[in-house]
Amino acid sequence: MSSPNKNGFFGTLMRVEEAIISCMKWCIILGMAGMVLVVFLQITSRYLFSFSLGWSEEVARLLFICIVFLGAAILARREQHLTVTIFTEMFQGRLRHFAAAFASFVALVCSYYLVRGGYATLIREWDQRTPGLQFPMGVIFTVIFISVTLMAIWLFVVMIKHGRQIFIGDET
Repeated sequence: MSSPNKNGFFGTLMRVEEAIISCMKWCIILGMAGMVLVVFLQITSRYLFSFSLGWSEEVARLLFICIVFLGAAILARREQHLTVTIFTEMFQGRLRHFAAAFASFVALVCSYYLVRGGYATLIREWDQRTPGLQFPMGVIFTVIFISVTLMAIWLFVVMIKHGRQIFIGDET
């Protein structure tokens, strides 16, 4: 008999989640490489050729925004997101899981407002273009909206995981 985590509905969800995280990681890697390349080109062109690339700052900024939001979503799922752990680390066992579930709940409430604001901004600014490249800001706001939506979903999953541990015991 196979494990319920590997087959069935939850196994499929876990595989989809890992595929999404893998795709996001590759986007971060490519975005970081692109950002390093663009900044290197700007520095090289400015100091060696006395010529400034007008588009490089804009590209680096947009890539940085995407990297930050994609990374924040992944870190929320892995429970490595920037949090104040001084309170959760004070406790042991079920009390620690309760504190972690409560911290996830607070982060989830904040994420709710990020999702709402992200969607409103996406709709409002869809046709907006960047000043230098005339790149559609809707693409960047879509990345932000998807990232904060995934962050909210994954914070909910983490909250449920710790909530279960409160009732069934401290197994993990």
